[in-house]
Amino acid sequence: MEYVYQGDNYLLNLIDTPGHVDFSYEVSRSIAACEGALLIIDATQGIQAQTISNLYLALEHDLEIIPVLNKMDMISAMPDEVKDQIVELIGCDRGDIIEASGKTGLGVEQILETIVNKVPPPKGDPDAPLQALILIRYLIPSEESMPTLK
Repeated sequence: MEYVYQGDNYLLNLIDTPGHVDFSYEVSRSIAACEGALLIIDATQGIQAQTISNLYLALEHDLEIIPVLNKMDMISAMPDEVKDQIVELIGCDRGDIIEASGKTGLGVEQILETIVNKVPPPKGDPDAPLQALILIRYLIPSEESMPTLK
């Protein structure tokens, strides 16, 4: 997605991965292609087991972790309890946790600003031989396959 922040243009490549353990391969491929990860925690449920395993995978790849507390619009949200869980898990400051709601849009701008300010750009040498990581390959009828690369 294209994003303008403080007058500068950014191209953000965002990958949404399923949190369910059955998709661990897809998550590992996505993490290999990233420089940062949003740790999105449901404010009504708290940290789940699959979230912890995905977090450890992201940390093993030295990704910048941005904690997000989602579903803050819900009556059953438990922000204080879940923020305590997040602080205990990743050792961040409570102020680093972005309160958000996909339903109302709360926190979206802050998330994008934090990505721009904290997640480093991809590394590489434009003069080096070309290398790529194939993330996904789409087969389009009557056309050739279309890979998504990093």
